[in-house]
Amino acid sequence: MEHSEPIVASPEENGQQTSESLHPRLAWIMCYQETKSAQAVANKFHISRKTFYKWLKRYHESNGDSMSLTDRSRRPHTFPRQTPESSVQLLRQVRQETGFGQRRLRAYLEKKYNILLSERTIWKILKQQQSQPSIDL
Repeated sequence: MEHSEPIVASPEENGQQTSESLHPRLAWIMCYQETKSAQAVANKFHISRKTFYKWLKRYHESNGDSMSLTDRSRRPHTFPRQTPESSVQLLRQVRQETGFGQRRLRAYLEKKYNILLSERTIWKILKQQQSQPSIDL
């Protein structure tokens, strides 16, 4: 007969969650609340103290909201150098009417409308237009 260890319910089975089953950043916060040591948390989870303090600050600023521990978008809020939509619309219209490529479109827009766009910019706009499905009204 083999020797067996007593069966003990895991914390998850008891309705509790261990720090390993949570989102890793929330586990960092819970570990910090237990130990009160950023160094211990950093060593346990193999992160830098600077990283831990960044997430702890976000957590405290949100008054303990665990959603503050999710990644934020890195997309810029504005694109100040973006080609104006009016120029893009005109470019698409002229392309539709003439069928010109980017080189002739650049010269045509500069001569007729005094719009300065590089061939590369025109090419990107035309390529973007091709990838978008056309909407027929």
